[in-house]
Amino acid sequence: MSLPESLERAASEMADLADQIRPANGDPSRLLEELGTTEAGQLLAWILSEQPADAAELLEAWGEDDAGVAILLALPDDGIAKPGRKLLRKARHRLRSQGIAAAGGESVATVKRSVVSANDRWQAAHLSSPDFRGARMGYLVDSHPAGGARLFEIRFDEGRGILDFKIYSAGRSKVRGFLRSLTEGAGQRLFEVDRDALRALVWRASQAQPDDRPLPTSFVEWRTRLFSDELEKVSTPGGLAREALGAGELAPSLETLVQEVKNGSLGPWPPTTSLVSEWMDRGREAVEGLEGEARATRIESWIDEITVSLQEATDDVLISRHLDELAWVRWQAGLEGEAQRLLTVSSALSTDSGVSKAFTRARVESLFAPYLADLRVIEQSALDPEDGDD
Repeated sequence: MSLPESLERAASEMADLADQIRPANGDPSRLLEELGTTEAGQLLAWILSEQPADAAELLEAWGEDDAGVAILLALPDDGIAKPGRKLLRKARHRLRSQGIAAAGGESVATVKRSVVSANDRWQAAHLSSPDFRGARMGYLVDSHPAGGARLFEIRFDEGRGILDFKIYSAGRSKVRGFLRSLTEGAGQRLFEVDRDALRALVWRASQAQPDDRPLPTSFVEWRTRLFSDELEKVSTPGGLAREALGAGELAPSLETLVQEVKNGSLGPWPPTTSLVSEWMDRGREAVEGLEGEARATRIESWIDEITVSLQEATDDVLISRHLDELAWVRWQAGLEGEAQRLLTVSSALSTDSGVSKAFTRARVESLFAPYLADLRVIEQSALDPEDGDD
């Protein structure tokens, strides 16, 4: 069973508490608001004994709330089945490791908690890695005034602005479960981030919103509450990485990152699709009828030409920001050396034309990799003799 199902069963078997359990809709935080201290203790004891598989979720949620902590620490073990007692003791041990404990004989009302958020407010912030264009997902969580949590899902790109902005309301346990599914294990897709740093990053992206694509309506409605102009002075995640790690040696850093771009594991931050398709057409025209060394030479010349064109169309400051933000991701993943290489090349992009050119050429080779492979091959049919020739 899930926790909401177990709570529904509890409401059926504890008829005197049903009118307080059901309005919470399975949300542990709402349960604390609906139930009194004594009633919450009765419900917890029942869940621990009857549905221990779902009790862990309730214990975790109540362990982050003042009232819930008091109940966990004051609940007698007597009458609770062994599996439930083990879970309760484990939860208390976790609280003690945080410096939270009840002295012998203390009443529930006088239990002290050392880690408390004002008015039981729950906030969280998570950020994804950028995709090949630089787009990212950001998640801000706030306690909902009516109970549960409000989740802000933001898709943004520093070069293209706010791409999407959605708001969801759900129970805290559901929101925690969603975030946990994306932040744990080998398939980790989100990283916990400083809340103000994420807000600053989203604010900066909003300043790049193109005139022909208005900001999402929901973003506009929440902008003054979440993304004020004061965030201009706040460090983004990439800025935090730079402050913590600094830069390293340029030559080996550039060599490594150029190879990463070529093999497709970094960037390549393509410009408009029209530019790409236009240059592909030019490439076909450039090598038409050419073979051997002449064809190879013309292809290299075409790469040089498009490198110049892409460099002119590229905002090196924007690419530097992409590198800084990716450095933060690798820093969070424990890859400080890789993060420092990104910061080193980022620092040089806007000031060293040689670095900018080498990096841009690598982006060209990545953007056009499959196309270049085809361009370098002469169709076999073009080499075959005409039918009937010896």
